[in-house]
Amino acid sequence: MLFAEYICCSHRKIHFERGAAFAYYNRQRGRILRQLIERGKFGVSPNPMIFHELGRVAAMDYLDAELFDDVDYLVPVPLHPRRLRQRGFNQAEYICKGLHAVTKIPIDTSHLVRLKNNPHQSRSEFDKRHDNVKDLFAVRYPEEWKNKHILLVDDVITSGATLFECMKQMTPIRGCRISVFALGWAHN
Repeated sequence: MLFAEYICCSHRKIHFERGAAFAYYNRQRGRILRQLIERGKFGVSPNPMIFHELGRVAAMDYLDAELFDDVDYLVPVPLHPRRLRQRGFNQAEYICKGLHAVTKIPIDTSHLVRLKNNPHQSRSEFDKRHDNVKDLFAVRYPEEWKNKHILLVDDVITSGATLFECMKQMTPIRGCRISVFALGWAHN
């Protein structure tokens, strides 16, 4: 499912080139995808290969939809190093690995960084999510993304706050174009 070209936060908009979510879900729809994502991240034995396979399947599905056209880098939304150690993997990075298996677009995990170890977004109230991620990200060596097209990848979009904050750091880079992709687009 392709979606709008703006992410909004506090009455501000950030433009992006293209956006897609592999599936839309809420309490009534998309239960299987939601269960796979939850099992992959939080299950008794979390399994990052679930995200790799979902990324690969999604890439096959979107290959002819122009989502990947002229994209220079797949960039996963980063985890804080402490959370990465606790979980053992970044699910967005595994989604990127699945996308890469089909598209061969390089993955960049070094430029976009998370500065603080904030609480899980899934445990935050919907209207508090923007405050929870404010000024949470930074771009290292932004000159290396000048005139590049970045596909920003996350597992689930709920409020759009995480993607907005990432893009807020990326938009000042001259010529940097941003597209977004997520496995799920959740709506409460």
